[in-house]
Amino acid sequence: MRKQNYTMKKLYLFIVAAAFSQTVILAQSQLLLKGSNETIVPANLSELHPAGRPPLPTVQFFNDVIIENNTSMDQRHVRISVAFNGWLYAAYNTVDTINGNGGITIRTSRDNGNTWNTIDSYSVSGIRYPAFDIVVAGTDTNNMVLFLAGVNENTVSGAYTLYVDKYNAATGAFVGSNYNMQNATSPIYDVALASDYRFPASGASPYSVGLLYSTYGNPSDSIVFLGSSNGGVIWDIRQSVSTTGNFFRKVSIAYGRSASASNGRYFGAWEMIGSASARTGHIYTSRSGSLITSPWIAPVNLDSVSGSMINLCSNPQMAVQYNNIDNDSSSCTAVVLVQRDFNGDGADHDILGFYNKRSHFTNFWTRLDVINASENDVQPDITYDPGADNFVATYYDSTNAHLPCISNPMNLLTPSGWSNISTQYNDQTNLAAAYPRIDINPFNNQPALAWIAELPGISGIAMFDAQYVINGISANTHGGFSTSLYPNPANDAVTIAFGLDKQTHVSYQVYDIAGKLIATRDLGTLNSGNHNEQLEVSTWNNGVYFVRINNGENVITTSMVIAH
Repeated sequence: MRKQNYTMKKLYLFIVAAAFSQTVILAQSQLLLKGSNETIVPANLSELHPAGRPPLPTVQFFNDVIIENNTSMDQRHVRISVAFNGWLYAAYNTVDTINGNGGITIRTSRDNGNTWNTIDSYSVSGIRYPAFDIVVAGTDTNNMVLFLAGVNENTVSGAYTLYVDKYNAATGAFVGSNYNMQNATSPIYDVALASDYRFPASGASPYSVGLLYSTYGNPSDSIVFLGSSNGGVIWDIRQSVSTTGNFFRKVSIAYGRSASASNGRYFGAWEMIGSASARTGHIYTSRSGSLITSPWIAPVNLDSVSGSMINLCSNPQMAVQYNNIDNDSSSCTAVVLVQRDFNGDGADHDILGFYNKRSHFTNFWTRLDVINASENDVQPDITYDPGADNFVATYYDSTNAHLPCISNPMNLLTPSGWSNISTQYNDQTNLAAAYPRIDINPFNNQPALAWIAELPGISGIAMFDAQYVINGISANTHGGFSTSLYPNPANDAVTIAFGLDKQTHVSYQVYDIAGKLIATRDLGTLNSGNHNEQLEVSTWNNGVYFVRINNGENVITTSMVIAH
């Protein structure tokens, strides 16, 4: 029901991507270096989520990868989502430069973004797709689901439709549209998706999915939350979040949870502008009550906390801490980033924001700065990494054509002290409307990034890159201590192979994705040389695990995927 007259779409099941250019092939060959999923940590690390993390080794970004090399399509507004096992999913909307039809393409990669295959691609005459978002959920390849929420507009009748499509994320098969809402001639401006599958909320089974959208109404525009508490089977939650006599536009949604906020909540942020043509406006936020099914609390005007930001903000993006631990305020930290039009003339934007370290029970919001300089910085995006307890963000420095990647620990001890992971992860500088997007790869706890570059003729093309850890010796070696796991993913047994340069005491522990200790073994004192240890996993649940091997001086923590 996504298309005009609900025409049947043509479904492509993992069609091999069109051949890349020689330049891209060379880039892909270098991307093979990205395969490491090891990180080096001190031997005295006592838990998976320590209060203070050691500095990471050298961070490397490699060659940009084209997600789909199709020059006949103007690709825009790329979205990215990463599954529990590291499989990547990207989607973008398109305009056919020959006939002007609009469409959406969804692609996937199972090799760290090295190659991409098409899951689905459709284009319909007289239909455009102004807004969409994706999220992949599930901790088992047998039940992984890719959700796509989209808005289509009939350019003849002016009718809008909001829909949610489901795909089997393992096979790529289209499952169906399980939510459709036609809105006659009332525009639906924006839509955003989130899921709690890694740390499910109270009442969610097996997890929940949340959707926030903005829509026109007479006399009031509305922000509406839709939720599914049963993994997207039925959208059984609907809450009116806010109404205004002005205009709502961009929306963002995030899930939050901590030890003291173990029920879990959905949080939202959106922009409110005074006229249909206004470039900037106010930023508001709200959240669900004590449960994801509860009514949302009264919205809070965020830009009012700083006199130099009032009515000068746009493009909000939100992230909230989600895990089973508390921050240093016994709550979960929430962050909203925006672009602030410094002079109100569009020439000098800054990336600023707001944070609340007691977000699950108070509206104690404070300003923070990411970059406040004379250059023109726009289009922020932000996510949370529960594996490292960090917020990770990106934005477009349009003055220098750079895409930085930055981070700040969960507790925001220096709220405006963001650390550079990379000042420019993009290789090419042919950017105009990059709108970079970021997600965390749970398999290696590293950010995955997508954005739009420009081709000749003002056509966009979706790009990908990711952060990987290279320690300068080898991807799995530290101080004469080396390790590897195989096969990985595994089905019934895993071999833990490790080498020692001297006689030493060795032990290992295995944690699940939530940080729970699953297995531990003391191997005693071993001689120098190569050793193999068999780990039986045939009865373990599918999912991501972390194997920590300790030689008394150093620990190597390696990601392991079980997929029966």
